[in-house]
Amino acid sequence: MHTFIPTLRETRQKEVAFFMNRLFRFLLCLLFLCGIRHMAFGFPKNEVTFGDQSWPSIRFHHRVMAYLLEYGYDMEPRLTVMDPVPSLIALRRGENHIIMEIWTETRQDWWNTTRESGKVRELGKIFPLASTGIYVPTYLIKGDPERGIAPLAPDLISLFDLPRYKHLFPDPEDPSKGIIYNAVPGWRAHDRYKIKTLGYTINGKALADFFNLKAPPSQEVLAQTIREAYRKGRGVAAYYWEPSALLGKLDMTLLQEPSYDEKIFLETGLCRQPSFSVEKAAHAEWVERHPEAVPLLKNYYLELETMNDILLWMESHGNDPSKAALWFLRNYPSLWQSWMENPARTEKVKKALKRHETTSWEPPQEEGLSL
Repeated sequence: MHTFIPTLRETRQKEVAFFMNRLFRFLLCLLFLCGIRHMAFGFPKNEVTFGDQSWPSIRFHHRVMAYLLEYGYDMEPRLTVMDPVPSLIALRRGENHIIMEIWTETRQDWWNTTRESGKVRELGKIFPLASTGIYVPTYLIKGDPERGIAPLAPDLISLFDLPRYKHLFPDPEDPSKGIIYNAVPGWRAHDRYKIKTLGYTINGKALADFFNLKAPPSQEVLAQTIREAYRKGRGVAAYYWEPSALLGKLDMTLLQEPSYDEKIFLETGLCRQPSFSVEKAAHAEWVERHPEAVPLLKNYYLELETMNDILLWMESHGNDPSKAALWFLRNYPSLWQSWMENPARTEKVKKALKRHETTSWEPPQEEGLSL
């Protein structure tokens, strides 16, 4: 009788097939167990993931809160850097646990539906309503004796007063008009102020009959234009916003516009745009598992003037948000301690700050999805 003897190649093929089959079954079991663990436990008890993003203020807020939770509440913070939309999606899914700065007007539909779904908990405003609009140097209105600047426009209160002081804002390319520096092209405010300069009228003439509207190509150019005029003590009228490092450094006055009216704003745009509501939020399941941290998150609040000062310090020290967080915690102890309702936790944070007087601190960080 003929006996079949497999070749060495056939033997190896069977061994590989057997190994791959076992590996596949093992991976299936592992995925199943991970799924069961997530359904049962959600995420590790002491882990907190922040949906970090690119602008300075949110990076600062996340590191302050990360430090307080790490050393006051024994949690393990990490930051996942994402673009805004993926970060919000990850918050709803529970992959991010906390986002400390959500500009709700720019994501109103998402904000409303997500809160209504119960997947995300609103934790209150992080600072007062954020203002935007056309700013001028305060020295034009009040003067600056230390710099020898007289109050050249003492009655400059609103955009409608600008034509009387057109000579303080000369357009070098058009001597017949003044110049207002608009928001950067692509920003919503850019189109809004184009409409406003045509629609706001003074004695039957549009503001655009007195002023040209010039759009800087970038935020950096806009800020530099304001800085340079301020340094020289000259007039400049430009779009800007709070909180910002620039307005932490320069004393600027926001020019008034007609009060915000939703109907007028939606139909013609000829009124002040609504101030931005900036909220804190956390994934609902994480909140339920960490009730001890909720008062801290809700109490965390900064005035715009304080936020401007923080952003100015941060910009002047290499834009390092972790260094800015430690600087804030050392220099505003009464403020952050008022957020913490447990003296024992406060003492733990104070001890950690002493240890970090000679060492640096940085929470773990990883890159997430971008668009």
